[in-house]
Amino acid sequence: MTLTLNSLLAALGGLTAVGGLVLSVAGGIGWAPSATVRRRSRLERRIRALVVNDARANTSWWASGQTRLFGAALAGLGVWLFSGWLMGGLVTVAVVIGLPWLLNTSGSGKGQIDKLEAVEEWVRRMSDIHTVGVSLEATVQRSLETVPKAVREDVRLLAARQQAGWVPQDAYRAFADGLNDAMVDEVVALLILHVEDRGSGLSKALRELAEALQHEILSRREVEADRQKPRTNDRWVTIFCLVIFGITAFSGSYVEPYDTVMGHIVLAFVGVSFVLVKIWMRRMAFIEPAPRFLSSADRSGGGQSTREAP
Repeated sequence: MTLTLNSLLAALGGLTAVGGLVLSVAGGIGWAPSATVRRRSRLERRIRALVVNDARANTSWWASGQTRLFGAALAGLGVWLFSGWLMGGLVTVAVVIGLPWLLNTSGSGKGQIDKLEAVEEWVRRMSDIHTVGVSLEATVQRSLETVPKAVREDVRLLAARQQAGWVPQDAYRAFADGLNDAMVDEVVALLILHVEDRGSGLSKALRELAEALQHEILSRREVEADRQKPRTNDRWVTIFCLVIFGITAFSGSYVEPYDTVMGHIVLAFVGVSFVLVKIWMRRMAFIEPAPRFLSSADRSGGGQSTREAP
């Protein structure tokens, strides 16, 4: 059986038609995915790790450089042997190695929002813990019992710096530097002001600041939802281009012009142009964060010691 471009297109069209029919029937009978939280199978977790590059999944099998290189070499060798097109095999190796970057269109916005939400929850709990006669340092120590996971290590480091004898203002500024967010600077500014004047009303001020953080989180989530639209378009365009490349790689005479020196140059130009367009599309969905006012670059005396004399 000879594999031709027409046969591949026909097979792809048939699969698309069957998939569309299945979705139409599912929509007609009112089927919807179950809202019950279930544990993903090992195969599903691996497929998700392949398509979505989750920064929290550091032990993902696809994140292993050796596994990715082995898969890329195997796929490239298969394309070369099956199609007889060496350049197609090399391009396949490059595509498989860069597949997580090609399909992962999510930025760091969601992770930053999750951290800010954890800060808001921590500030709200601080407002409940802090009472008359309890110092701010003791409040921070007591908050370790219920601090949200997203900022647990940052708060633990803050508490450890306080116990180690750091100047309180420097410890709070280092906490802000670690989270690197303009809204966290507002939280730290409030804590620094309390350290300097030790006035009353901190619990109320923390509660009001938590409300402001909550509004900021809602606004950022709306912006992130709008940013997700071009990211989704980017992912589908990438999948479509990869499918077309996969079909043409096995089309025989169609790719023969790319087996010459000029064809290699043209193919390299197309590949570089594709990557540049991907970068351009991602920058369209990128929004510069609000500038911080407690950044270490804006503070003088950054090279001085941050500890008090014993």
